[in-house]
Amino acid sequence: MLLKHVISKWKSYRYRFLPWLTFNLRQRTARDVTSLSDKILPDDEVLDKLTHFFEELESHDNSEDVYKLMYKHFGFVVCHGPSKVVESGTGVIVSKGCIPAGSITSIYPGTIYHPYDPIFLQSINNSFIFRCLDGLYIDGNDKGLSKIIFRSCSQRDRAGPYLVSDMSWLTSDLLNPLSVGQYVNNQTSRFPANVAYQEIDFPAEFPFHFRKYLPHIFYNASFESGQSSSSRIL
Repeated sequence: MLLKHVISKWKSYRYRFLPWLTFNLRQRTARDVTSLSDKILPDDEVLDKLTHFFEELESHDNSEDVYKLMYKHFGFVVCHGPSKVVESGTGVIVSKGCIPAGSITSIYPGTIYHPYDPIFLQSINNSFIFRCLDGLYIDGNDKGLSKIIFRSCSQRDRAGPYLVSDMSWLTSDLLNPLSVGQYVNNQTSRFPANVAYQEIDFPAEFPFHFRKYLPHIFYNASFESGQSSSSRIL
C-alpha cells in the first residue's frame, strides 16, 4: 500500500524533477509551441466565438442545462470522465457529438501568477500548474490551497455584486462548461494528441458582463489596474 502511494506521488512529481526531465526530453511527444505567433486560430476569431457563446449563456433560461446549450452552439459536449491516457485518472471526454477541426474545446482555468508572485506552497504536489510562453503561470488545481486562493482572489476583485471571474469550475456545477482544460491529458506514444493548446490574452475592453464566465483571476489584483487577463485555450 505504501509502495503504491509512493509511486503515485512520483508520477505527479517527476515532471518537476530536472534529471528525469533531461533524461526523457528526447521522448517528448507534446506539441512544441515556441512562439506567441504560433496560432491555430487567430485571436480575433477565438474571442468572437467565445463572445457568441457567452451571449447564449447570458440569455439562456437558468433551468436550461448548460451542456444542452453547449451542444446546441458547438455541436458537441465535453466533460470530465475516466482517462484512457492516465490509468485510474480523470480526463476530458466528448460525451456527445463530434468536434470539428479548428474548434475551441476547452479553457484552462486557474489563478494567474506573474514570475515574481509567490507560488511555492501552491506548487507542492501540484501537477496542474501551467507555465505560459510569456512567463505567467496558471494554477488549475481545483482542490486544497489552490482552490482557497482562487476563491479569495475572486471575492477580492468583485465589483460590488458583480463577479469578474467564474468560480464554478471549482465545483461540479459548471456555469461555463468549457472550463475543464486542466484535465486534458498530454499525448503518449499510444494515444496521440487530438487537441493542442493556444495562448491568448483577453483584452481590457472585453465585455465586463462576460468576465463572470472566464475562469481566471490574477493573484496580485493587477486586473484592477486595467491589465488584460490571460487565458489558455485548448
